[in-house]
Amino acid sequence: MPKKIHNDVDQRIAEAVCFERIRPAFQPIVTLTETRIVGFEVLARWHDMTLGEVSPDVFVPAAQSRSLLGLMTFNLMRSACQAAVSWPGTFYLAFNVPPTLLQDRSSVDLLTDAIQISGFPSHRVRVEMTEAEVIEDETAAGAAIAFLRSLGIRVVLDDFGTGFSSMTRLHRFDFDEIKIDGSFVRAIESDPGSRRIVSAIVGLGHSLDIPVVAESIQDQHQLDYLRQLGCDYGQGWLFGTAIPGEQVPALLATPVQVSATGGHLQLSPYRRQHQLQALYTDAPVGLCFVDPDKRYLSANARFCDMIGYPPEAVVGRSIHEVYEPAFAVLVEQTLDALMAGPASVPLEYKMPGRPETFLAYSQRVLDDTGALLGMSIVSIDITARKRAEEALLESEARYRHCVELSPTVMWVAEADGTLSYISPLADEPEGQSMEQRLQTWYERMDPEDRERVRDEWLAGLPREEAFETRFRVQWRPGQWGWVLSRGRPYIEQGRPTRWFGVFSDISHAMALEDQVRKLQDALSER
Repeated sequence: MPKKIHNDVDQRIAEAVCFERIRPAFQPIVTLTETRIVGFEVLARWHDMTLGEVSPDVFVPAAQSRSLLGLMTFNLMRSACQAAVSWPGTFYLAFNVPPTLLQDRSSVDLLTDAIQISGFPSHRVRVEMTEAEVIEDETAAGAAIAFLRSLGIRVVLDDFGTGFSSMTRLHRFDFDEIKIDGSFVRAIESDPGSRRIVSAIVGLGHSLDIPVVAESIQDQHQLDYLRQLGCDYGQGWLFGTAIPGEQVPALLATPVQVSATGGHLQLSPYRRQHQLQALYTDAPVGLCFVDPDKRYLSANARFCDMIGYPPEAVVGRSIHEVYEPAFAVLVEQTLDALMAGPASVPLEYKMPGRPETFLAYSQRVLDDTGALLGMSIVSIDITARKRAEEALLESEARYRHCVELSPTVMWVAEADGTLSYISPLADEPEGQSMEQRLQTWYERMDPEDRERVRDEWLAGLPREEAFETRFRVQWRPGQWGWVLSRGRPYIEQGRPTRWFGVFSDISHAMALEDQVRKLQDALSER
């Protein structure tokens, strides 16, 4: 601001303070769960007839230099509380109080008098102080906080993250709320460092059971991110700018219109961390996380048992430190392919010298900017399943050999007559799906018999009685034979739910019948 305007402010500030021309404006503070107004931060605004709008960054230092800061704050608090005492609701008012006032007992008395004169309840007042104020004079700050609390006034640590407050101070002064400095919130979308700081502050506040307020929320993306972190409250342009007192009752009567996109997690990052850690530790499957440098950042006991190494030999170590060289190279090649590609398919693996078989599901983990953080891997012991599969294959192979000697095929049909299962054929290729097996069987049937058999089958279904028919099939290419199909319904609650039956090879019997018929024909001609 030009020097002349600074001089004009210095000349007019006393008049503005004494005649209460510096007026309060109210910026809403909302719950991030449902964007409901819970309070207002009271800000100082000065519109001068000559100078126009004067920024607080200009007139606050001017008032301080003329020892008018205490009077200006007193007027602001009294005016805001007097206006708010008649508004509906149980909202609170938050005031930024300069450090010099909090360190002087007479000034603190003056400010508390401003609240009592208005009739506004003290327990609905917040006094905000910055980290710098706490550090400047811890003894005076501690005495001021204790006195304010004795009146029911709550104390908020403002602009957290920009100063040098320690955990000791946070614990010693037992703040009622922490406010995240708006510079970090505004940079959430563009600066990974700011995102980490915001996440850390929310986690810190909740680990100490201190609610967290985020300042300067300007867009939906910032709101969604803060909701996901579990931040409790917020304020900023997204919920409304600071408004004069006469507009507040109408605002209180109108719900804040903000999208609920992104949802809100009721658990803080601190609590979620411990909940997830418990799930991670006790999970019945192997869990691990591998970073882009192929290091195990975490691994539960089940995973360590699977690979045959103790947790201290896995967590924090690279795969080349964990496995033998040849196996480490194989693991590295697999991880490189998984990290480079899109969603991966499950992989089976066995550890050298061990009989178990494991199935691994992997998922690439990205940060908000799309950068790869690593791979999350879930391993399941499928040894019993593999053994069952091998036993089934062996059993099926034996069945095939038996079928070759005397072809018999089992089948199952649904209540509407649709064939849903057929047992393997002797010359069927391995690995065929049930749909392929059924289609192959239809193709083996004599085309002339196919429609006839279907008509007989559909006509017999309503009778719910045993079904029987004959037709020709190709057991092997060029080798035609006869089949007897027999089936019975399975009755449940008075109605058939399925049909079970067999296709039996009757080629030899049909050949004998044909020979007998020919002999009978020959005898009848004599």
